[in-house]
Amino acid sequence: MGNEAPVWNLDAGQWEALVRRARATADALEDGAYVRVDTDTGEAELVFYATALNKPAGWAYPFLEAIASIRPLGASVGRAWHEGATGFVQFEVAVVAAAQALAADYESGASDLDWVTYEQAVARAVRGTAAEGAWLHREFGRLAALAG
Repeated sequence: MGNEAPVWNLDAGQWEALVRRARATADALEDGAYVRVDTDTGEAELVFYATALNKPAGWAYPFLEAIASIRPLGASVGRAWHEGATGFVQFEVAVVAAAQALAADYESGASDLDWVTYEQAVARAVRGTAAEGAWLHREFGRLAALAG
């Protein structure tokens, strides 16, 4: 099985329980997730964020994002959403802090990357590392256990 991420297949009630759990707490250290509603579809997705106390292994970025209505600053790591037709939960790692760190190096001249290499590096950084992907799945599992 190796490093494969678990597959989550939830019915609508189970997904709604997760969304309710994430909405019920505004403490970054409690769930590490908040609910964002897609303005076009009205569908809820869960956004997972790290703080200094729950960061992924190897995390090297500052916590500069104001996360929803939460007081401590954090850093978005990814999101999860529910495909109602299939029941599957989809995940996407998106590490904005990694792109911001590359941009700061590039703009300050600390990096000697050409423009194309820089753009490719930013795209890779945003997709995250295996550790950040594993963290996202673990945090989702932790939220699922709390909502259980």
